[in-house]
Amino acid sequence: MNEQLHALVERTVAQGVGARVFPLRWDNRRIWVKQAVPAKHKVWHSVQRFAANITGIPLLRPTVSPGGQKGLESEATTLRKLAALGVLVPDLIDVGENWIAIGDNGRILKTCIEDDVDKGNDDAIRRHVVDAGAALARLHGEGVAHGAPLLRNMTLRDDHQIGFIDFEEDPNARMPVIDAQARDILLFVFSIQREFKKRPELLRAGWQAYVEAAGATAPQLVPLRKVIRLLRPVYLMLRPFRRWLGTDALNGLWAYRTLRKSLYR
Repeated sequence: MNEQLHALVERTVAQGVGARVFPLRWDNRRIWVKQAVPAKHKVWHSVQRFAANITGIPLLRPTVSPGGQKGLESEATTLRKLAALGVLVPDLIDVGENWIAIGDNGRILKTCIEDDVDKGNDDAIRRHVVDAGAALARLHGEGVAHGAPLLRNMTLRDDHQIGFIDFEEDPNARMPVIDAQARDILLFVFSIQREFKKRPELLRAGWQAYVEAAGATAPQLVPLRKVIRLLRPVYLMLRPFRRWLGTDALNGLWAYRTLRKSLYR
């Protein structure tokens, strides 16, 4: 425990920072302090659990963070484990009461892509998406899952490599790892679709980069194919009503279609 760092964090929190995660200067570097929040259990999570039990699909199980100090300690444990595996995650600096301090892992990938969209730099946009897909495959290659590998939970480091942040959810403890990885894939492709609704080629590029890096026979593709097959009736039922569907539902349909065409061609 670093008493000086603890005092700095507690003093900053007492002054009111206005954000759950905030930066500090410490030991000539920028670090981030993440505060505990209550658990986020909602009715939807009970529905997910019921669906997982009925269908026998483990990846439908809810993976919501336990919240509080327990949630932070779980994330700290995950960071230590992934760092030991060589995954590009923030270094864990300290764990306090209701907060953890971590190193800077680079710029948020989603923000980097948005900047390149504003500049009209299509080559950079595609490169970022492709690199993200390959990075997720490498993480899976270490025998773990992320839990929420969205573009906003990936970083672009100074060495131009893709890193990962935000490990509040721990799907590895709630389902077989290949199911957790299949769930990661669904969330990743949905994240691309959500950010680039009119750029289907980017969704295909990110997905193809993942498959090329992971391998067409990667075990996590088995449960992915299963859930894609079981979701087909839902897709067929919703497709005629797509003009009346909400944005997330439409994004889900397009992401589903891309995965199905690739997995069953």
